[in-house]
Amino acid sequence: MTNRITDKIIAIIQNLDENRQAETTLRKSYTIPEILGNLDIAIPERGISPEALTKTIDQVLDKSVKTNNALFMNQMFGKQQSIGVLGDILAVLLNTSMYTYEVAPALTLIEKECIKRLGSFVWKSSETGDGIFTPGSSISNITAMTLARNATFPNSKKTGLFDNLRFSIFVSEHAHYSFVKGALFLGMGEQTIVKVKSDTNGKIDIPSLNKAIGNEVQNGHIPLMLVGIAGTTITGVYDDLYRLSEIAKKYNMWFHVDGAYGGSLLFSSKEKHKLNGIQYADSVSWSLHKIMGVPLVCAVLLTKNKGILENSFAVSADYLFHGDTDLDLGQKSLQCGRRADALKLWLAWKLEGDNGFEGRVDGLMNAANKFSEKINGSEAFELLCLPETPIVCFRFICLELSPGNLNKLNKKIRETIFNDGRILFNYSTYEGKIYLRCVISDPNMDETLMETILTEVTKVANQLLLTKHDLNINTQPV
Repeated sequence: MTNRITDKIIAIIQNLDENRQAETTLRKSYTIPEILGNLDIAIPERGISPEALTKTIDQVLDKSVKTNNALFMNQMFGKQQSIGVLGDILAVLLNTSMYTYEVAPALTLIEKECIKRLGSFVWKSSETGDGIFTPGSSISNITAMTLARNATFPNSKKTGLFDNLRFSIFVSEHAHYSFVKGALFLGMGEQTIVKVKSDTNGKIDIPSLNKAIGNEVQNGHIPLMLVGIAGTTITGVYDDLYRLSEIAKKYNMWFHVDGAYGGSLLFSSKEKHKLNGIQYADSVSWSLHKIMGVPLVCAVLLTKNKGILENSFAVSADYLFHGDTDLDLGQKSLQCGRRADALKLWLAWKLEGDNGFEGRVDGLMNAANKFSEKINGSEAFELLCLPETPIVCFRFICLELSPGNLNKLNKKIRETIFNDGRILFNYSTYEGKIYLRCVISDPNMDETLMETILTEVTKVANQLLLTKHDLNINTQPV
């Protein structure tokens, strides 16, 4: 590694907290030919010089999305904690794997401490619970499905699913797609997943759930698992976890809470009531790279009962595992080689403490609430729902437009602003209506930036109405 390349890497780190204002371009709208015209992605037979490599790094940076910015609101991650970035770099420099205590003694104890502390926020006790870091909440959810299967059908570890009765896993229609993917991956089949209707707020509808369970039982299927969502993907709302826990107990189902996004509100004394009932969960998925701003990826699966992960995943491999399965974390995981993702969380938590983490959550919620108040205060916008997490969904309104054309308009608003590249947010369809979806990831987002977003949406909307771009309408800007 030459000094030139080292200096380039240091400069990138030093510029993490760059200009937060709307003038910063977060994404340049290059076409694929334009990218390939300037970025030589071919891997050569003979290596290139360090000088050429630094220019290549510049091209990669230029043609990538700047996610570490308050105005990147396109996904459920964004503004990073700088100490977490340094923690990730430290993990790379240590270059070890998390399968045995032998090769990762300090990192093993750090991961166990993080799991214990996270579990204490769920189960109100540092003596309850266990868990493992995973490569993302999709794998956490799929792992939980495996635990549920093995708890009800312990023989499936040896014989598979061939001799078992059909079973059903109940999820909201707004549940993450990983549960369907998990059913495919685990050989359960897509029909195992029973999607239950949600109410108008996006929460799983309890009467519809009870009816769905009754239908499955009548068809001879065993109710295996019930999933509660703590922060839905589109609107960020919470299912009634307490009522779901009672239903799961009634039918002896494994109760899993997908808290990938909204689990972090447990850090806040003011907000944690939204997760009431999570303490009855058998397992919880939780991604700290979302609300908490720890760099990707930082995700865990937590389990209420100790030993259940080892019971499902421990195998004999004496070339690797020689000691205590509680310390050899590879015996709890689907993975063998695994990064030390706990380190960046641990460093951030050490630096900020519980109070700092609580302040981050409260700051994000305050920003989301202020943003929604501004939207509600304008006749030009319609708010989908009051934010329960730092997700704000809204749409531009023009009363003279048909529902279909209003959807076209809002989709075109997002496309235009996205292609401009200074403000990045997404859109989604909810009950037939297209909404603009902003995921706030910077707890210091101020009202100036909020006004910038709404002003830009209004300006683009009026331009589109004036030109009637791709819209079959006869109306004037509002």
